[in-house]
Amino acid sequence: MSTRKPIRSRFVNPSRRVALTLAAVATTAAVGSAQATAATGAPVGLPGPPPLAMSNYPTPPVTGVVPPAGPAGPPAKVPAKVGGGPGLLSGVVRARGRQVTLQIACSGNGSAAVSAAAIAKGTLARGSYTCASHRASAQLKLSSAAARELGRLTSTLGHVKLGKGSATTQYAITLESRPTASPRWSDGGLVCSFYGTDSPMISAPNFTVQPPAIIDIRPWLAFYTTNNGWRWLGTAGLNQSLWYRGTATPTGVTQWRTLGGALNRWTWAPITVRPGSNTYAIGVFEVVYWYTHMRYVWEYTSSLMGSGAKTTYCSYP
Repeated sequence: MSTRKPIRSRFVNPSRRVALTLAAVATTAAVGSAQATAATGAPVGLPGPPPLAMSNYPTPPVTGVVPPAGPAGPPAKVPAKVGGGPGLLSGVVRARGRQVTLQIACSGNGSAAVSAAAIAKGTLARGSYTCASHRASAQLKLSSAAARELGRLTSTLGHVKLGKGSATTQYAITLESRPTASPRWSDGGLVCSFYGTDSPMISAPNFTVQPPAIIDIRPWLAFYTTNNGWRWLGTAGLNQSLWYRGTATPTGVTQWRTLGGALNRWTWAPITVRPGSNTYAIGVFEVVYWYTHMRYVWEYTSSLMGSGAKTTYCSYP
């Protein structure tokens, strides 16, 4: 099963000032329902964009040079504890009129600031929050002009800074004015228990394009715990991941075909989750397509249960 073809409105030329239609999950609308979800330990929403979204691009390919087959992802452990300040319970942030609410996993009081380059330069809204029982809700207000622009865009890449002093963190977010469809690759995925109950594997989508193009792929594992919120693990460690280059064609990535023609797609394994950590995880892939102009997109993968059924998250109680 191949991925959807990449020529869509969600692809952007990063040299232009356009909105990246980063999609949202259909999060629980009612506050009471969201609190009930959080109480069970399950995520309130999806993690949003990966931490380096639309940045740290790879070097453009040399014309006429065919990339070799890239290495598989290295062994990795999902850390049970992460430092560096507060985290987000959802990386999808809905503005209701001018009001923006951030749901935060925290260990102390702090401040929050939201920005979105497609709307305006600098900070769009800021405020403070009070942490109680490892939870906080920051209520921020956009200017009328910023709210109107976000309404026009519907959804765009934003960033949020959280915390206080040295315990300040920054995250990429999907900032939206109304619900949009969740961006998801149609094949590949996070296999929840490939090497055992607490050992998942990420299998890359078989990216298909017309016409053929050199592509660069950056994989991520977003993981969630009650105390930390969403955090990001890449093939180079926390908040860092490597680009893997290949050649995409109408039938998939050339480098992932064996001499006999069988598909042997890129994988990242083994990944180990500490038992008893009550962790949730989802896979994400960013892709750069090298056409006449560079095109960029990111999407979630499905999570694949042992029975072959699909689910939003892999769960590790």
